Amino acid sequence: MATVLDDLFGFLLYAVGEPAVTRHLEVGYRAPVLLGIPYLLEAGVQRREGRKLFVRGQGTDEDGALVVEANAVFVVVGREHFARGGGDVATVAP
Repeated sequence: MATVLDDLFGFLLYAVGEPAVTRHLEVGYRAPVLLGIPYLLEAGVQRREGRKLFVRGQGTDEDGALVVEANAVFVVVGREHFARGGGDVATVAP
């Protein structure tokens, strides 16, 4: 589920035109997340501080019960970062 949420955040940032890489991802499981069960995943950008983007997401089951939530910090990078395979990202102070 952590990978799915990280991908969801990546697609969110691509959709809003902010190519970025994951700096920190925190996932909280509120209930078992089972294979073969559909979940609704939602995500949004909470705020921006310089190159840092703070995002939040959650997953709910068919009854609307929260099963997983996540907070993440992404660092905005130039599009050339992805063209060269993602190496040598500049360090960003916490």
